[in-house]
Amino acid sequence: MLNRRHIRLKIMQYLYAAEISDFEDTKEHYKNLTRSIHSIHNLYLFQISFLIEILSKATNKFNISKESISGNISNIYTNKRFSENIFLNDLASNLKIDELIKSKDFINWEVDFNYVNIIYDKIIKSDLYDSYISNETKSFQIDIQFVHDIFKEIIVTDEKFQTFIEEKNIFWMDDFPLTNTLLLKFFKNSTKDNYEKLFHFKLFTNVSDKKFSDDLANYSLRNFESNNKIISEYITNWDIERLAKIDLVIINLAITELKIFKEIPIKVSLNEYIEISKDYSTEKSSFFINGILDKIVKDLISNNSLIKEGRGLRE
Repeated sequence: MLNRRHIRLKIMQYLYAAEISDFEDTKEHYKNLTRSIHSIHNLYLFQISFLIEILSKATNKFNISKESISGNISNIYTNKRFSENIFLNDLASNLKIDELIKSKDFINWEVDFNYVNIIYDKIIKSDLYDSYISNETKSFQIDIQFVHDIFKEIIVTDEKFQTFIEEKNIFWMDDFPLTNTLLLKFFKNSTKDNYEKLFHFKLFTNVSDKKFSDDLANYSLRNFESNNKIISEYITNWDIERLAKIDLVIINLAITELKIFKEIPIKVSLNEYIEISKDYSTEKSSFFINGILDKIVKDLISNNSLIKEGRGLRE
């Protein structure tokens, strides 16, 4: 599910795209925002389909090893444990999940088979795999723990896989950490009886977060020019046109949140945008943004233009 930091990040990207295009075709930018938000679902499903394809690879390798007459094939191929993984086989045979995967035109492992081969080879050469096939006890929980571990330790840490994800969709690398967390939570909490229910998730935790997303997007666009006038007053001997566009957007968005969302403490908003600036701008920019926002907040409060519900200046 989207947390508020990720919502802020999505709106920042939306506002930045609108700003660099001189706010032409804002409806198209809003459509892109919607696609960006829903891309989380798509990445989640894409990674599930990748695991199912890894299972298919393991099954094919085992079947080939059975038919071999040489007798010299390594145990990592002849062992049927991976191909019989209970959890992955349940996913692969689930009709609803299969239908979802087949409905996505960006999933085509006949084209992207090379990445399946790379990760499969890393898995079967790992200590995790050796331990797994050596364990004579079979259960859903042991099998799903193996999937959890190879996903966490091998798949998401692989640089080639990360590059692959980034090339598939421009939004996905920003979504990658969040989606990985969602998947690891899914693996951790699933049982034989509830995994299908846990597989599905809502993008927004509640109605409040959905409203926050909609309002922040709408107000940030509507207030951009008026916020720029505020910012201009605090840039000493510096033309706003020379300010890095990403820095301008982050400051602008922070001002909108500070003024519009009275229930959000000032400190929370400031900390969130400073952290975003650290990830998407330079180290010097984060100090600059922090200094500008601090001055703006103090003056807005003194002018009664920034009033929080029952909260103090630094709360």
